[in-house]
Amino acid sequence: MAVVVRADYQAALNEQKKEVRGLVLAGLEQIKEGKTKDFHTVCDRLEKKYAK
Repeated sequence: MAVVVRADYQAALNEQKKEVRGLVLAGLEQIKEGKTKDFHTVCDRLEKKYAK
């Protein structure tokens, strides 16, 4: 049972890591497009948008 729970946890953790990478890449893209100059502002905005 513990192995299954751990595998599920690891899969969920990996999925969250993918989401975070995607958010960071989206923020970098916004900076490249000139929509913002401050990376922290982008991260804050994305965090608010995607926080559950």
